[in-house]
Amino acid sequence: MAVYKRRYNSYTGSLTPTWSRFFVLTRFAFADLFKSRFFVLLLILCIIPCLFSAGFIFVANNKTLQLMMQLNPQMDFFKVESQYFIIVLIGQAWAAFLLNCWVGPVLIAGDLTNGALPLFLSRPFTRGDYVLGKLAVLGLLLSAVTWIPCLLLFSLQAGLARNGWIWSHLWMVAPIMLCSAIWILMLSLISLAVSAWVKLRIVATGIIFVAFFIPAGLGEMFNHIMGTYWGDLLNFSFLFQIISERGFRIPYVVLSQMSRPRIPVPAAWASLIFVCLLALVILNARLRARETVRG
Repeated sequence: MAVYKRRYNSYTGSLTPTWSRFFVLTRFAFADLFKSRFFVLLLILCIIPCLFSAGFIFVANNKTLQLMMQLNPQMDFFKVESQYFIIVLIGQAWAAFLLNCWVGPVLIAGDLTNGALPLFLSRPFTRGDYVLGKLAVLGLLLSAVTWIPCLLLFSLQAGLARNGWIWSHLWMVAPIMLCSAIWILMLSLISLAVSAWVKLRIVATGIIFVAFFIPAGLGEMFNHIMGTYWGDLLNFSFLFQIISERGFRIPYVVLSQMSRPRIPVPAAWASLIFVCLLALVILNARLRARETVRG
């Protein structure tokens, strides 16, 4: 429109609430992700094990079906208790790890490579909003394959079971959500920190794998050399298993097979929280609204 006509007006429409402004980034990130067929296939593969788990719960609560399959209804194999849910949760946690390795490395790298961060921060949009918007992408995706399906399976078991099963097992909702929350937060912050410093997806994915498996190997070496067990603090998946087993009130299933003492549960929580804080510091050091002018 020509300026001299003076027919332009300022925007008078509704504004996005400040508290939910970061969801703009989340919405557009999801739109880009679902354009990838490989991502959709990977997401479906991560959910498929839950369908088999639901089938197992249905069989476990149907005595007639067990007899038709010539199975003994009194077998311990068909008990759906805390041991069953911890196996499902740990399996879905590894599915979330694989999904995170594909999605996380591209969330921030593209913005920094193309110089988009100054454009975001030049608007009523803080660095905290930017990080929350990207973090919400991983949080929602990983929730869809961890605590949400576990709670759906819990609800299915509660609906099919008898004798007030839900009231005697309602406490399991808390460990399902808390253990999933710390795992999702740690995976998300590590992948975002790597994405902020590494441009290539294949390299960033490799670094995420290294960040989980190399420290675990170094911790095991430290245990053998020093004759201690504190090196297990570098094994993040092992720490997640510790807090999961204790959260579900299960004696240390795997740890009981080891001769060395066990990592205390508070130390396991503290180690995972420290990793989250360290990843957040590394991410914050990279997110700066600056522009390099060459000439």
